[in-house]
Amino acid sequence: MKKISLLTLCFTSLAATEMISQDIHFTQFNEAPSILNPATAGSASVIRASLIYKDQWRSVTVPYKTFGGSFDMKIKPTNWEKMGDHRTEIYRQAFNRLGAGLSFYNDKAGDGNMGTTQVNLSLSTFVPLGPKSYLSAGFQASVVQHKIDFSKLVFPNQYNGVTYDPGMNSGEDFSKNTFIYPDFAGGLLWSYGYTEKAIGSNEKMKANLGVAMFHIGQPKQKYVVGTSDRLNSKFVIHGDMLYGIKNSNLGIEPSFMVQLQKPSTEIVLGLMVKYYFKEDSKYTGINKQSAFSLGAFYRNKDAVAVRAMVEYQVYAIGVSYDINTSSLTKATAGRGGPEIFLRYSSPKPFLYQNSKAKFK
Repeated sequence: MKKISLLTLCFTSLAATEMISQDIHFTQFNEAPSILNPATAGSASVIRASLIYKDQWRSVTVPYKTFGGSFDMKIKPTNWEKMGDHRTEIYRQAFNRLGAGLSFYNDKAGDGNMGTTQVNLSLSTFVPLGPKSYLSAGFQASVVQHKIDFSKLVFPNQYNGVTYDPGMNSGEDFSKNTFIYPDFAGGLLWSYGYTEKAIGSNEKMKANLGVAMFHIGQPKQKYVVGTSDRLNSKFVIHGDMLYGIKNSNLGIEPSFMVQLQKPSTEIVLGLMVKYYFKEDSKYTGINKQSAFSLGAFYRNKDAVAVRAMVEYQVYAIGVSYDINTSSLTKATAGRGGPEIFLRYSSPKPFLYQNSKAKFK
C-alpha cells in the first residue's frame, strides 16, 4: 500500500507539472487546424467543420480526455469571374483572399480534473505566388480558462510516514481554482498543388509547409499565491503532402509536426497510404471521391500510432491508437489511448459552371 500511495503521489504531481507547462495536442494533428496554425483557416476547403476526441493513459490513472471542434471557411467563395468575352458559359473561380475560423477545445487531466477550455477566433489572408501556389498569413485571438479541484489532489506533506492523511495541511498556498486570460497566435502557410491533366491519370500533388507561434504574450498562470509563472511561447513547424502515383488508384501522404515549448519538444512524423475507390468527376460533378487510408506515425520518445481514415464524398472519419514506447510503458503496458475525428468539407467548386448558375 505504501508503494501504491507513493506511486500515485508522484504520478499526480508529475501530471500536474506537465499539464501546466504544455499545450493540448493530438496524434491526428492535421485534423485540429486551429491549434496547428492560424493561417490554415479557409485554406483547405470552402467550408470545413470537424470534431475530434482523444482519450489518453486510461490504463494508468484517471484518463486525460481532450475534445475539440472547429469550423473554418473561405469568405465569399462564390466570387466567380468570366473566362473571356466570347466564352459566356465558362467561368473560373476568383482567388479567395480571406478566410476565417472558430474553434473550441476542452481538456481534463488526472485526479484533480485539471481542465483547459479555450475558444479561438482565426482570420487569414491569401497572397497568390503563381498559378500553383500561394502564401497565407493568419492571426488568432483566444479566450482560455484553466481550472482545477485541489481537494482531489495528494501532496507530499499529507503523507504521515504510513499512509495518506487528507486532514494534514498540504503546505501549498493556492490563490484560486480557476482563472481566465486572453491569448494570441500568428502563423504563415505556403501551399502548392496541381491536379491531374487527364481523368483517371492520378497525376496530382498538394503540399503545405507552415510555421506558427502561440502564446505570443506568454500569459501568466495564477494557481499558486506568490508565483510569477508564465506559459512559455510555443513554436510549431509542420508540413504535409499528397502525391498521386501516376495511372494508379494509390496516393501517399507524408506529414510531420515539430512543437517547441520550453522545456518540451514534440516531434511527430508519419506516412499514410491512400487507396481511391472512386475519383471526383472533373467536369460534371456527378461522381464524388471516396478513399481509404492507412498509416503509422511516430512521436519522439513517446509513442507509435497506427491510423486509419475513410473519406466518402464530403465526409471523413478517422481513428488512431497510440502505443506507448516511453519509460511509462512499465505502467501502461504500451496502452497509450485512442483518438477519433469526424470531418465535413464542402465539395470543391467544379472546374466549369453553366452561365445560368447564380452567384453573388
